Amino acid sequence: MAEREFDVAIAGSRSPALHVLAESMIGLAPDEVIELRLNTGMTSDSYRQIGRCLEALRDQGVLLICLDQKDTGAGEITHHQPHDASIRNLIQQWEHEQLWLQAMSRSNLVGRRKTPVRDTPVADPTLCVLNTAFSLGGLKAPQRVFGFSLNEGRQSLAGYGWMQ
Repeated sequence: MAEREFDVAIAGSRSPALHVLAESMIGLAPDEVIELRLNTGMTSDSYRQIGRCLEALRDQGVLLICLDQKDTGAGEITHHQPHDASIRNLIQQWEHEQLWLQAMSRSNLVGRRKTPVRDTPVADPTLCVLNTAFSLGGLKAPQRVFGFSLNEGRQSLAGYGWMQ
């Protein structure tokens, strides 16, 4: 990641709760669990570059799980449901944009204007995670959508899955 000019800091000890979370998600006790926390405020393209950096790990057989964990007050909905139309439409728009860019790169039309949206800092943590996951997923729409309720407190897990 440093080669692509990302400033990465390794800090603190590993939380045992992270290991427990990983074990509960995959049903096995993993040998090693590493958490990468994304900050907000970079551009969409920067988050996609992070995803591309992490592709090397995925290609080595490392399981990468992108979670959008939000700390919210009591009574607030703390997740986006997988059927959330705005999120699904956004992913579909990203996929169409990617296909368009690939098609244009093969044509004899040279040059590409940067759109102001691509240069805008991303403030929503959900979009930061989704941009990174979208790049890890090969810039294609997810093949699986999942969601289920965890408890009576309206906490639930929702997500999208990209397979290799």
